[in-house]
Amino acid sequence: MKTLITTCFIAVSLAISAANIVLIGDSTLAPRDAKTKLGSWGDALKPSLAPGNGIINRSVGGRTVRTTKPSWAKSLEMISKGDFVIIQFGINDANKKKLVEEAEFKKTIAEFADDVIAKGATPIICSPVSNAGYGKAGKADDPFKLTASRRTYGDYAKALAAEKKLAYVDMTALTAAELAKIGKDKALALYTGETMRKGKPAFDTTHPSKAGAKRFAELFIADVKAQKLPVAELFK
Repeated sequence: MKTLITTCFIAVSLAISAANIVLIGDSTLAPRDAKTKLGSWGDALKPSLAPGNGIINRSVGGRTVRTTKPSWAKSLEMISKGDFVIIQFGINDANKKKLVEEAEFKKTIAEFADDVIAKGATPIICSPVSNAGYGKAGKADDPFKLTASRRTYGDYAKALAAEKKLAYVDMTALTAAELAKIGKDKALALYTGETMRKGKPAFDTTHPSKAGAKRFAELFIADVKAQKLPVAELFK
């Protein structure tokens, strides 16, 4: 009888604590097919989730905060009380053809965060992940170089999170530090590398490979645990 009660208590506890992590962002978070070498660090969180918790991935490649707004209402419908919502932008927002200036960037993320809070969920603001930091050509001992816009938009995200007292994970700093530490060869292996872009050969140092996505997810999990953010409780 005691065993039955304990089992029921555990089952009820799991049901109460179960939550989703909803991902809102660009191609580094977007869902990827197992057949492609492209990875998603958001989807790579799945294996580390405790039983009962899940991932809802609403990220889309090429998105900025501005181009996410038309589909935001649909994403909001998928967010439930107790969920956690990772919001990560900045890579495409820096693109000259899509440029989103600081004021609009921060204002839009603030609006997303307010909507998430109104649903009883918790927003987590993330800065964009680093580029590989090394080119295909060059020497193995060349220094790591972070694309300046990653830090710029990361600073925008950080400032907004501080202003609104929101959870913040500096994925730019976390990934950049990792890449600088492991060196060129290992860093490039965390990105897709040789690829085709618009029918022409290209070398991709923006999009993580499956291995890169896994490592970036590990960095995120380690950081939320170190910060003792509530979302850490969703992981094993």
